[in-house]
Amino acid sequence: MRLFLTGGHGEIGAAIRARFEAGGYEVVAPRSRELDLSDPAAIPAFLAAHAGGFDAFVHCAGFNTPKPLADVPVEELERSFRVHALSFVRICQLLAPGFAARGAGRVLAISSIYGVISRERRLAYSTSKHALVGAVQSLALELGPRGVLVNALSPGFIDTALTRRNNDEATIRTLAAATALRRLGTPADMAEVALFLCSPANRYVTGQDVVADGGYTAGAFQPG
Repeated sequence: MRLFLTGGHGEIGAAIRARFEAGGYEVVAPRSRELDLSDPAAIPAFLAAHAGGFDAFVHCAGFNTPKPLADVPVEELERSFRVHALSFVRICQLLAPGFAARGAGRVLAISSIYGVISRERRLAYSTSKHALVGAVQSLALELGPRGVLVNALSPGFIDTALTRRNNDEATIRTLAAATALRRLGTPADMAEVALFLCSPANRYVTGQDVVADGGYTAGAFQPG
């Protein structure tokens, strides 16, 4: 089994990479200097250099730089869409013929809780993640007859350096307390869900956004 993984060197991506490798997958996970997802022209060349086809594709690349509306430049909006959504679609276009030839394939986009709900100062990130989930739904319908299952995984608040950089300690405690499980998630939690969705064990889940947030959006975040 062979996996193509973007963003495989961040904390969630690294956990996904390690879990798939432990599960027997060969993982191709380029660093950003090897594949610039903000440059659509770079994608075909990279995939052409890694012939042999893939059984699964996980798109975990991303960035989140909170800013108020007035401080969000158009260039950052465009880059957010290119990295989070457009590169995902372009890679799917290029991998789809190989999946169809095999009569099987698994595609997973790592979205975010901010692709389900949102928060102030998250304009570029949230809008591009909402677009990513829309792409997943459309691709699931189009690729399903070819045996390809396409899903999104939307992590909630995960204990990573990025989460701690964007939130102070008091906010971290508040977020953890607002989940049904009373804790932040871990990258390993996300990797387990990703492995199932991309494995042959997943035979009928497609077109879904699996929200792994410890129960945050179920209502525990609401004031009592």
